[in-house]
Amino acid sequence: MKRVIITGASDGLGLELAKLFLEKDYEVLSISRRNPNLKGVIHLKTDLTNEDDINKTAEVIKKDFNLFAHLINCAGVINIKPINSLDYKQTEELFKVNIIAPMILTSRLVDLIKDNKADIVNVGSTVGFKAYENQCAYGNSKWAVRGFNENLRLELKNSQVRVIGFMPGGFKSRFVEKHTGTKANLEPYMEPKDLAKFMIQILELPKKLEVSQVIINRKSV
Repeated sequence: MKRVIITGASDGLGLELAKLFLEKDYEVLSISRRNPNLKGVIHLKTDLTNEDDINKTAEVIKKDFNLFAHLINCAGVINIKPINSLDYKQTEELFKVNIIAPMILTSRLVDLIKDNKADIVNVGSTVGFKAYENQCAYGNSKWAVRGFNENLRLELKNSQVRVIGFMPGGFKSRFVEKHTGTKANLEPYMEPKDLAKFMIQILELPKKLEVSQVIINRKSV
């Protein structure tokens, strides 16, 4: 049985990835605050804004789950506010979850990742390519994900580790509502299950093929 580690597997894209990996007979490790409550998923409750929590989870993985094929950093939060009303604590939490947590978790596991010849997928956003009004903090965190991917790929260039930047546009989830309290019309948005299928297709490519970055937008009609 193969194993995959997914942060943010309790909702949205992470949850759909967990379901599909289970169908492919993977053992799924979920790293998040909330338990996805899927049969076959091993949940490691972790506050991704807390350094000690991340370190403890990394130690559990090293001790009990040291063989794995993929690390997918999928957890994220959003903050939609104009530049003149940014809140320090909210912005700090956003950067901790969106970029600091994947950096630190990857750092703690990088030796295992190299030993396992595993893949790293960092989920960013199309917001990391273009500025959007009222998304200064969120957008900057996603631009940072792109920078992390580039540096990580350089650090691991002499290994057999693939670093994949997965950059979707808007897809159907409770992401915005959960973090802003505002409901959005999700009808034109992409299906997270379709995105999950696509990511897995990329991961199933021969190991000599590295999709360094993929941008996925919904088709305008």
